Amino acid sequence: MNESQPFNSINGSGSFSGDLLSEFQFKHAPLLCGVAIATSIAFALNSISSKNSKRSKSNRSSGENNHRDRIKTRIHGKWYDLTNFEHPGGPVALSLTKGRDATALFESHHYFTSRNMLMKILSKYELPPKEAAELKTHDQRDDGSPYIWKNIDHDGFSSELRTLVNEYFSKLAKEKGISKTQATKATFGRWLTVLTLIGLFFASIPWLVQGQWAFLIITPVLGWLAICNYWHDSLHFSLSSNWRVNAYLPYLMPLISSPSMWYHQHVIGHHVYTNISNKDPDLAHAPQLMREHESIRWKKSHLNQKCLSRVLLVWSIAVGLGLQILNDVRALKKLSYNNV
Repeated sequence: MNESQPFNSINGSGSFSGDLLSEFQFKHAPLLCGVAIATSIAFALNSISSKNSKRSKSNRSSGENNHRDRIKTRIHGKWYDLTNFEHPGGPVALSLTKGRDATALFESHHYFTSRNMLMKILSKYELPPKEAAELKTHDQRDDGSPYIWKNIDHDGFSSELRTLVNEYFSKLAKEKGISKTQATKATFGRWLTVLTLIGLFFASIPWLVQGQWAFLIITPVLGWLAICNYWHDSLHFSLSSNWRVNAYLPYLMPLISSPSMWYHQHVIGHHVYTNISNKDPDLAHAPQLMREHESIRWKKSHLNQKCLSRVLLVWSIAVGLGLQILNDVRALKKLSYNNV
């Protein structure tokens, strides 16, 4: 190289120049983020479309589906084949019941529909006793035992809660001229908040990549606020009345874990079996460092778990590394999440 020729790509030591690298990162960070987002969304669309395509082909060839392809679930002790049921909440929500005792999921997600209507719909998909007797859930402990469902329709607390929920959203729906289901979803103001937080998060990335110290705090905080306000609600099917929006949007920022894994850990595990040992996976996050439930065996390492340094270690490193990477890897290997 001519000595008078400027080093446009590398410095004399053969490594990238600091100034040049910073300039490159700052200029191209939005483009790199865009590529990452597009790739993530494309993967999500392809994955879900592929599943829907396979399901449609499977439905058209009735009788040829094997047990593994069908959505068979147990509700209140009876088995149902819901493969061909067009669920109003979308196929993703329905798929979470596959191979499980879905009684608790069923009860906690249908407060707007009368019991008679629900059971009438289910009865169309009930399996014959002989076939049902041969079926088992994924986990033999998954028998609905933590709850007593007998006479649930006449339970005072459950009836009062159902009445209050229906009254509240019926009034809201009437005021806005929308359906009761739509009244439970994000309002225009909520969507504005969500989109603003997402936009601010991605807008802050160039400064973070450039090395601006303040954005070591600003960017993660914006990311957390965005996730809390949209990612969590989407995966609870509560952000939009369109199931596709709820299913696809979390892939825009999968910063906590895989959306698919989150359904199993959070929606099925934590919210259905809150604080129940061997049922709620959230009881066993970082058990080597923190003991937050009696089901976790006590260790000497738990003595200082209340110290600020331990809390910061868990939430800054252990949760990030464990929740986002290691837990997903272990779950895929063991087919269980935190032994649940």
